[in-house]
Amino acid sequence: MEEEPYIPDVPITMKESTSLFPNNLSAWGHSGTMHYVVTSRGLVNIIVAKSGGTMQKQMQGKECSHAKPIIQAKFVALSGNLYLILCTFHGIQIHNATDQRLLLFHPLPADPSKPGEEVFAQGASSIGNDMVAVGASSGRILIFKKDSGTFSWADTLQATFSGHSNPICDIQYNGKRLFTSDDNGCVLVWSQNGDSWDLLKTFEGAGSPCSTMCVYKDYIVGGYGSGHIRIFNHQEGSLVAEITAHARWINALDVNPSGLMASVSEDTVVNLWDLNEICLQHTFSIPNVQLCGVQFLQGSNDFAVTGYDMKDILIFKENANFKKL
Repeated sequence: MEEEPYIPDVPITMKESTSLFPNNLSAWGHSGTMHYVVTSRGLVNIIVAKSGGTMQKQMQGKECSHAKPIIQAKFVALSGNLYLILCTFHGIQIHNATDQRLLLFHPLPADPSKPGEEVFAQGASSIGNDMVAVGASSGRILIFKKDSGTFSWADTLQATFSGHSNPICDIQYNGKRLFTSDDNGCVLVWSQNGDSWDLLKTFEGAGSPCSTMCVYKDYIVGGYGSGHIRIFNHQEGSLVAEITAHARWINALDVNPSGLMASVSEDTVVNLWDLNEICLQHTFSIPNVQLCGVQFLQGSNDFAVTGYDMKDILIFKENANFKKL
């Protein structure tokens, strides 16, 4: 039997199943302990895994329910403290990830020019050691800043800005530049200028949402509802590659420090790519599962995957016995 480059590890079984939203897995690791969070309608499943076993908690989002679910949950580490950001149909929540205390709730106002239209938050990223950026259905990006050296957050915005005319899908930050994508497939590149943000580059969309992104070196990579992956050089402002990567909606991308990128889709397929060579390294299917989250674990080649209506977080470990041709 031919050896596979990845082998499944023992899965982590959650109390509730996974909702079908893009980027529906966030993982953060430190000193051998992994933290996972997955949204399940109006709840989030929080798992802390270490060598001695796992601990699980469930948390109800403020004013969230089956009818008004949590769209995204994401861990961010700022100044040594771990926070949990929830993007919902009611607004933006920031919690202490350790004890789940609500530290900030910022409701999103309805647009009076669009009566009856849903408002929601989607897409989140840390910026430096004391700020987070969160996207809104209005196309705006909201920047929140925490008090220096404490867990405290003031419910005042550091900044709001937009070059988008469609709802934000995802936000990434690489230490120098901020990247935002929207429901029309547009990707914008921003640079901080004091308390404001300057638009540096625009990569136009073609009508299909850029639901997920990742950043590696000079590349910003977008995964689209059409199943395409597009790789842009954000320094030069050029399209480097366009790949028909999946047969259905791409829900999540992640990349590790070596340039290994994972993409998962509603077509049940996990693809692993080498961004240094821009080539496909490995592909496999998880039958009958619409995949909606993927994360590498503590910068390694091991990764975790989630799928719609599934209670398991699937873990895949690199096979040390696999011999590359």
